[in-house]
Amino acid sequence: MAHLSTDILDLYQTYFAKPYYVEPRPEQFNVTSFGMPVSEKMLGREVFLPVTLLNGKDRLDIACCTLRVTGQRTVIRTAVSERIGTVKELFQVGDWKFDVKGVLIAQAGDAMPDRDMYALRQMFESTKPLVLENAVSDLFLDSTQYVCMTDLEFPEVEGRSLRHRPFTFSCESDYINSLMED
Repeated sequence: MAHLSTDILDLYQTYFAKPYYVEPRPEQFNVTSFGMPVSEKMLGREVFLPVTLLNGKDRLDIACCTLRVTGQRTVIRTAVSERIGTVKELFQVGDWKFDVKGVLIAQAGDAMPDRDMYALRQMFESTKPLVLENAVSDLFLDSTQYVCMTDLEFPEVEGRSLRHRPFTFSCESDYINSLMED
């Protein structure tokens, strides 16, 4: 079987403007304070903060990606006469939004990462719960780690390798709660 080497740092910078750089770290920082691994072995090398998606029996490990977290509060603003500004009342903390962008890499012997692209598409179209595993996202999700993928994009690739396919997707925290008490 042929073995192909891909520099993940250079690959990410090829498709996205901001560099993907991880400084060397001491070995004692292998897990977060909550016990989630910070790095894993993927594609024959150590990968910092990989993303894993689980959908039923399907699993997709993404080695070359970054994850952005955004939160929003619902605030009720009330104007009061004879006062400058408004009175703010916190109503609720909304869902957490996760923006993931990265590059899918074809396995050795494959012309393009079509299996991973298809798996990502299937997860987007699925009605089953989607689990997002990442050391950063675990700080914001409950123990189920459920998310709802809201959009998926495979941008055009011009004059680049077929073996690498950039993608972006967004998902939001998905809490399964029963509104009815027994």
